[in-house]
Amino acid sequence: MTAPGWATGVNVGECKLHGYAILQGSVFCYGATGAGKTYAMLGTMENPGVMVLAIKDLFTKIRQRSCDGNHVVQLSYLEVYNETVRGDLLSPGRPLVLRGDKQGFVATGLTQYRAYPIDEVMALLQQGNLNRTTEPTCVNKTSSQSHAILQVVIEYKVKDASMNINIRVGKLSMIDLAGSERALATYQRTLRSLEGANINRSLLALSSCINALVEGKKHIPYSIA
Repeated sequence: MTAPGWATGVNVGECKLHGYAILQGSVFCYGATGAGKTYAMLGTMENPGVMVLAIKDLFTKIRQRSCDGNHVVQLSYLEVYNETVRGDLLSPGRPLVLRGDKQGFVATGLTQYRAYPIDEVMALLQQGNLNRTTEPTCVNKTSSQSHAILQVVIEYKVKDASMNINIRVGKLSMIDLAGSERALATYQRTLRSLEGANINRSLLALSSCINALVEGKKHIPYSIA
């Protein structure tokens, strides 16, 4: 599971710094409950996952281009639970409001952290992951019941020949999706069954958006996702 996602993370990160274009990219980790998605995305200190390896790769490329201009990397980490933006995983308790404009959707109130050395990034993400909504099921004792979204924003500033400062921004989103569930497999009812139904509904909506983008359709059903 790690290898394909990590390859995608490297390619997207490399594209962001190439040519200073304004680019956005996303990496999704999808699978059934208990498949190891969170481990693949986050990993451990000894064996880091896609999120940490992608950020480490960005740091390496930034150091290689440090003479070209000034780079700033910021991180945010939030969860979507029961089809609502529930909270800031790095600053629990902060109210978030989802707002949309021509540039896309933004969670106002979300904490933006300046990227630290990679070991501190790992510790920060591990702490944030502890704040995720989890519940035991018959297939996983700590099953994530929410989607976790890590956004890495790279801002590049450089002076042109006229000494004007030009700013370019890129964004890489890495999403640890909640596991798709079968009601007969989890043996949970009431709130747990509601969570499972909402998880499956949101995954279906996401697949509809991705399919529409792949097929080149004019209308992308973002509103249902």
